[in-house]
Order: sequence, then C-alpha cells, then structure tokens
Amino acid sequence: MMFMARNFALAHAMNTVLPTNIPSVFVELNDQDVPNPPTGRPSTGIFQHSDIAGTFKFIFRLQPETRRVIVIGGISANDQKTLARVGEVTRSIDGVKFEFWTNQPVDEMCRAAQTLTAGSVILLAAVQRDAAGQPFYTSEVAQMLSPGAGVPVYVLGEGALGTGALGGSVVNFDSLGEEAGTLALSTLNGEPASQIPIEVRTNGTPMVDWRALQRWDIKQGRLPVGCLIRYEPHSLWEEHRKLILFLTAGLFAQALTIVALLVQRQRHLRAQAQIERQRTELAHVSRVSTMGQLASALTHELNQPLGAILRNAEAAELFLQNDPPNLEEIRAILTDIRRDDKRAGNVIDRMRALYQRRSLVHGPLDLCELVGDTIALTQTDAAARHVRVHAEMPPQLPAAHGDRVHLQQVLLNLILNGMDAMTSVPKARRLLSIRAAETKNGNLQVDVSDRGSGIAPEDAARIFEPFFTTKINGMGMGLAISQTIIEAHGGDIWVESQGTEGTTFTFILPPAGRDRVKDGDLPANI
Repeated sequence: MMFMARNFALAHAMNTVLPTNIPSVFVELNDQDVPNPPTGRPSTGIFQHSDIAGTFKFIFRLQPETRRVIVIGGISANDQKTLARVGEVTRSIDGVKFEFWTNQPVDEMCRAAQTLTAGSVILLAAVQRDAAGQPFYTSEVAQMLSPGAGVPVYVLGEGALGTGALGGSVVNFDSLGEEAGTLALSTLNGEPASQIPIEVRTNGTPMVDWRALQRWDIKQGRLPVGCLIRYEPHSLWEEHRKLILFLTAGLFAQALTIVALLVQRQRHLRAQAQIERQRTELAHVSRVSTMGQLASALTHELNQPLGAILRNAEAAELFLQNDPPNLEEIRAILTDIRRDDKRAGNVIDRMRALYQRRSLVHGPLDLCELVGDTIALTQTDAAARHVRVHAEMPPQLPAAHGDRVHLQQVLLNLILNGMDAMTSVPKARRLLSIRAAETKNGNLQVDVSDRGSGIAPEDAARIFEPFFTTKINGMGMGLAISQTIIEAHGGDIWVESQGTEGTTFTFILPPAGRDRVKDGDLPANI
C-alpha cells in the first residue's frame, strides 16, 4: 500500500480496521527522517528520498555555465525537511551562488522568476504550503512557474515533468512501482514481511522533457548515459516501424508479383506472336500448295482471255487494212480486248492474293461474293474432274467480319477436298453443294457438301488434328490450318458424315460488329 507523505499516519490507523495478521507493504516518498513502521502488524516497504545530489550533478552537466541557483520551497514540515537536505548538499558545491526563495507566496515567486537571466537556474524543491499558507502540490507549482520563467526549472519528482520544467535526477515512479510490486509478490508467496528489510533509497533517474530542451537550446549530447527523454515526438518510422516494414514487404512482394506477371505476359505475347507467325507461314504454305493443285486449271483460265485478246488483235489488224478502216468494228474489238484483259487481271490478282504472306486483317466481308470468287477459281478444275458445283446463297446476307484471303483459303481447301472425295464416285453423281445462310442466332454459316464415300467415325474425330489425313498423298495440314483460321475469326468448324451419302463441312462466323459467334448453332457433339 502506498501512502501520501503528508498522510502517513493512515498506516498507523490500519490496525483499527484490518486484522493485524495481514502484512502490509508500503512506499513512502518524501525527505523526512525514516519513521518507525506501524506496530502490531508485519510490515516491509521502501522509503524513497529525493536524489538532490544527483539533480545538482545533472544541472551542471547540462548547463556547466551556471553560477546562480534559485531554490524554491514551501513552509510545511516536509518542505522544510527537503530544503534542509538541499542546503546540506549545496555546502559542498563551490563557485555557485545559492538563493532560497521560501518567504513569498507562489504568485510572487512566479513573477520574480520571469526576470531571471542567463547563468541562473531554478530548482523547485518541494512546495506543499507557501508563505501565504496556501496548500499546493509541487507539480501544480511547477505548472505555474515553468512556462513564464526566464531560466530553466529543474525538479526532484517525475510528477513535475510535463509542466514545462526541464528535468532532473527524479524519482522514477515506474521503477519504484515495480520494486514495490516485487515486495508484495514476495509476501504473497509466503515470505514473512517482517523478515524483508525495509529499504531506504535516494537514487534517481536522469529524466528530461524534450520540449524544454528545445526551448532552452540544450544539446542532447550533454545528457548522461541512460537519461530518459519524455515527450519527444516520434517519427512515423519510430511509431509504426513494424507496420511500415510489413507494408513495405507486402508492397515489395506485390511489386515482384507484378513484375513476374509482366514478364510472363511478355513471354506469352512473344509466344503468341511466334505462333501467329508460324500459323501465317503454314497458311501461306497451304495456299501455295493449293494453288499448285489449281495450276493447270488457272493456266487454262488465263489462256482463254489471253487467246481472245490475241484473236481480237489479229482481227483489228485486218480491219485496219481496209480503206477506209471500219472504225466501229475496231472500237468493238478494243472493248472486247479491254474486257478480256480485265478478266485475266482478276485471275492474276486472285492468284497474287493467295500467294502473298500476310497476317489476319479483319474487316467487313461480303460472304456471297467470297463464295462466288472462290468457285470461279476452281471452275476449270471442277470441269476437268467432271464435278458439278451448285451454290445456294440468299440475295441479301449480312456482312461477315474477317480476312478475305484467309477465309478464301478455307473455302478453297474444303472445295478441293470435296472434289478429291468424289474421285471414285460415278461422274453422274459428282455434285458439290455450297450453301451460305444466316442462322437463327445471327451467325453466318457456310456448308460445303460432297457425295463422296464419307468419313469413318473414328477418322471424323481426328480430322482436324495436324498431320492426320485420309488421303494417300495428303499432308494432313489443310483442315488443321482451316480450323485455326476459323477460330481466329471467333467462329467454329465441324464435320458431319453421312457414310456413303457424302460429307458436309460447316463453319460459322460472327457478323460484322461482333467478335465471337453466339452459342446455340453448334451440333450437340461439338
């Protein structure tokens, strides 16, 4: 139990209230002579005196230029005892003038302190009652004195810190409380209180108010080792070090994750670009191979307009030999030459487009026109194979969204495959049907059907795999490339075989303005 210095008599009154077999642990904090402990009860405790000598050493360490010390105290018995102990210490200090202000009210001492100048300091000893008989707590006087004083104010107790006083070798309440708790714990553990010696202490802890250090421009380098600095503002790092480290680690981990994802994304993009280049190369090779199959047909298709141009030129020469020349006939011949030249140019343009190496270039596309141009490319080859080609297209079909050359490659591959499938079929049954239409979901669908011998179910399941082929001399890349092209357009392609009744390859594309086909148009097994 801790008692106020001015009310220690309460400890003696405990005998009339509590049973005397209950031990007591006390802490007395004043500068009085050590009194006799309460009788009739086992007791132990701590008598704590002010560290006056330590405080003077502290003063001269922080302000070695000090030549005048004003000691302020009160008139109570405790005040006088503290002042007497201060006087004892000052007698051993040379070269410094000591003045004791004890015969004035606190208000007057505060006003007088405002006039003090450099080279002086104030030591607030103890004021429980001033000269006017007014009761005070020493911390209350420090709060009135320190803010307006012209010189630093030093104190003996920790309770006076935070009032504007600079500091001193003060009684550390935390340390004193811990030691009192240790004594109490010992008695609770069964150690007799009467056998624990009562401790008398005069030690103090150097302690300063950081704000007062700044006010009086005293460098922290003058503080003794172990000095406690109170009220020092802490930086964000000091107050939240663990949180900052945790957040920094989290941000660093997040940054590493982002970098890793960016690197992975770059690798993915490079891989995609590589795949795109390889797909483009394969598609180009496939187109060149397809054009090789059509070489004889295209030669025949070019020979027709070129032969017509030659015959028209010979006829024009004959008409020019007439006198006068027949200009109307010559004009008609020139019109025929221009038409045949345009026809040959269109054939060459279509061939050049298929031979070019290029990536996908999406745009609005007339699907009916694409089907018609592709059929024109294969017309001569179809005639040579005795295959009739039937196209069924609505008069008005929404524009598709895609690349003309690549989609024409898909159509060419499907048409030529259909012709190849009917090689062993009687000539009368060789019919290739091409149908374009709009589905109920707004997709655009193209069917290429033949009357060949069909595809076995186990082969149909693998028909779009690379290097799988049902032809003797096939490479197995045409349909795989066709599937890649259609999927790159946001569409789908599949095959349905009716056995000996033939095979139908179907692909669907999104209309212009949409990137992907709508679901609902695929067969159940896709």
